Amino acid sequence: MTVDCPLPASHKKATFDRVYSELALHQAVIRAYSKPLFTWRKALGRSHDGRTLYDFAADSLQNTAQLHRQLAQGEFVYRPGIELHFNTNGKDRTIYLYPWEERIVDLMLYRELTKYFHSVYEQSCFAYRMGSHGVDSCQHRVEQHIRQLPRPLYFVKRDVADYFPSINHECLLTLLADWAEPNDYLFKLLRQRIQFEVLQEDGLTVNTANRGIAFGTAIACFFANLYLTPLDRQLAKIKGLKYFRYADDLLAFSANRSNTLQAAELMGDAFDCLRVQSKPKAHRNFFFPQTAGHTDGAFEAVDRFQHLGLEFRADQSVGMAREKGRKIRNLFRTAFRRKRHRFNKQRHANGRAQLAVDIARDVVNETFRSVAVIDYYLKHVNDEKQLRELDRWLAEEILSVTFRNGHKKGNFRKLSFSRLRSMGLPSLQHRRRLLRHGHLESSFFQMRNENLIAQQQRRLPSARKHTGLDSLHTGKHRHKTLVRESA
Repeated sequence: MTVDCPLPASHKKATFDRVYSELALHQAVIRAYSKPLFTWRKALGRSHDGRTLYDFAADSLQNTAQLHRQLAQGEFVYRPGIELHFNTNGKDRTIYLYPWEERIVDLMLYRELTKYFHSVYEQSCFAYRMGSHGVDSCQHRVEQHIRQLPRPLYFVKRDVADYFPSINHECLLTLLADWAEPNDYLFKLLRQRIQFEVLQEDGLTVNTANRGIAFGTAIACFFANLYLTPLDRQLAKIKGLKYFRYADDLLAFSANRSNTLQAAELMGDAFDCLRVQSKPKAHRNFFFPQTAGHTDGAFEAVDRFQHLGLEFRADQSVGMAREKGRKIRNLFRTAFRRKRHRFNKQRHANGRAQLAVDIARDVVNETFRSVAVIDYYLKHVNDEKQLRELDRWLAEEILSVTFRNGHKKGNFRKLSFSRLRSMGLPSLQHRRRLLRHGHLESSFFQMRNENLIAQQQRRLPSARKHTGLDSLHTGKHRHKTLVRESA
């Protein structure tokens, strides 16, 4: 397998003039401004220039006009960024933080290139795409094919180890030359993003990366898709193979054993050619046998496997991986822990119980990160028993917080399950049914708007609460009133 990945004859190579417009830049600015609507802390991120998104927005028109002028004249040059080191769930990660001008240009290029090359990607590529592609679409199709295909069913699963930091610059630039004109300003910008610069702690030394792409930048997602597109095309040629790639997470399966083995061989050749490694933990060949006890020398017999947090089973049911169930439990535990000072103010058990129920309801219905996480699993899981157990655990956890004595069945004699339901205890089973029947389709923007209105209502003095509600809904709240309330 070669690194080359030529475009179809009907598709022209990208140039700066073909992908850039002032409108695209302004759209990227608006997208950047939307961050504080959901997570305001992201807007406070500072690189070595010390400026936040609010600093850029303070003179938005002039700053955007200057950025457009630099891009239109081919004068914009990426400045170096800084490294930020994190440990998330035991994994060490390095995020590269750049000034906001660079981040906006990154976002603009990512969006425009993703749209420009949408028809060039294979249908098997689901991450970092526009339109109907995405993790939900990927998982729905995996479930559908597993349900329809006969047994035995043979699987190959791979995951690239340290994908973003391990991408080879030489290979990536070779691939990029097939997609973008090498002598064009666009290629120059993208080369700067591949061979990205990092300002060292002394504030004077600048190092140029010789491997990997800048994790945390929007344009890195475009490079991540481009890098594995040659493999996508090779696997698309295998007849009867069902193949799904979400970023660097690869899953292929077929009822034809030899076709699945061929896919495994192609994946190995591609990884060698692209100079990346397969993550040992995710490097698996397995199969759903037709009858119990059936063995195969090249494939491990299993009755379930995990893919992108879901557990697909041979009996056609779909559940949550065990660690994902713990993740959902931790969302509630963390919410209760953050509000412990409010629990301490409640002298009576009923008050603590109502507070715990209200917090749990916010986790399920209103807190954006937790809603996204919970709803992802609820959209796909059909294991009713697993959801019942989660609902039972949540009730026990609320009683544990209420009576401060841990998970004990005797707590239900003090405060019954039906009483908790009447207080507003949320049900994941019920929410799953609402999602499945399309009753929870409101966007995050609408949800955020409703929550902001509710917050402002709570802050308004009770004597003017009705007036505040009317004015917030109509958008006619007077400036003096807002200033007085914010003070």
